[in-house]
Amino acid sequence: LLPAASGSGFAISKDGHILTNNHVINGCQALNIHTNGKLISARLIASDPINDLALIKGSFKPKTVFYINSSTPKLLDDIYVAGYPFGYAISSSIKITKGIVSSLSGIGNNFSQMQIDAAIQPGNSGGPVLDKKGDVVGIAVAKLNMQAVFEDYGVIPENTNFAIKSTTAKSFAESNNIRLISKSSYKNKELGEYISNGTYYLSCMMTLARIKEMQTQKVFFQNIIK
Repeated sequence: LLPAASGSGFAISKDGHILTNNHVINGCQALNIHTNGKLISARLIASDPINDLALIKGSFKPKTVFYINSSTPKLLDDIYVAGYPFGYAISSSIKITKGIVSSLSGIGNNFSQMQIDAAIQPGNSGGPVLDKKGDVVGIAVAKLNMQAVFEDYGVIPENTNFAIKSTTAKSFAESNNIRLISKSSYKNKELGEYISNGTYYLSCMMTLARIKEMQTQKVFFQNIIK
């Protein structure tokens, strides 16, 4: 098995349950959670291809377990997006960007999503979108296709990114009998450290044959296929 692609995820239970996007884990023959310099094998608990959500579990105890906010975010709310854009290509450190909620719906009036202007890149998928209290209000899922928008409108889209709302994510987790925490565990510590301790780099493992089969469906590491 080869490390073929990557994404992000975050802890939602004390038992090692991680929430991410379905497209991050789709096609993976093995999946690893990277934490404290170790690789922890993850198993798939449930997936929701329609809402692009997936639940995985590793045998470890997260330092931070995020509270999933059950309220719908409001326009202009400040948010932070955490994850691992471009995998470890730039560095192995977590990256956090800041922005606002720019719209309460996604593409095509998809009200299970919201639009945000915080920068996200390939590899951010599945990472948490958090408010100033450190509570999850969404999950990073997509950005506009720059080339397609340029061909259609003659402009390059800026700061047009999308996240799955926390209400959808919470319903998915509870439907799979996950024991979510009932209130935030953030205790006015360093917010960056708090976010870092609960957000994980996920590596998707595949055989070369599976990689070739999935080429049109995922963003793969460029050094895998010549």
